Amino acid sequence: MHIYQPTIHPTNQPTAYFAQFGINKIKEKDIGTVEQNIQQGKQEQQEGPLTKLTEQDAVDIGALIEAAGEDPDTIKLVAALKDENSQEIDELKQLPQEEILNGLKAALDELKLLDVLFKDHAKALEAFEAEGLIPPQHLEKYRKDPSLLENDTRKS
Repeated sequence: MHIYQPTIHPTNQPTAYFAQFGINKIKEKDIGTVEQNIQQGKQEQQEGPLTKLTEQDAVDIGALIEAAGEDPDTIKLVAALKDENSQEIDELKQLPQEEILNGLKAALDELKLLDVLFKDHAKALEAFEAEGLIPPQHLEKYRKDPSLLENDTRKS
């Protein structure tokens, strides 16, 4: 690296600094390593990221897990699920971390969609009804109080 002296302005204040950076010469013995690194980079680029998580997703998932750990109903539900589904949980433990994280992101995205959907309870009821997602025996109850649909949907 070469550093050049600054240009001095008539006020005796430097006006600019210049630097020149270079690339070290590659030796013949390093060519194979460089080519391997290039190939590895191309392969990683084609495969894409290991997870689809953004930094904000990670923060949101952390907050969700923390909130779930403080909710007595969720704690009871998780304990019951562990007892009833221990074999499935053991299988989940064998999955790659990236797959688990991608699943958490998908669940988080669905929760965010529910937030958007239920900003207007009446429209949400119409959308659920149009898709045939509401059992006929519950339709009248939800028409009287559309906010119940949100509560029931989030619980499920």
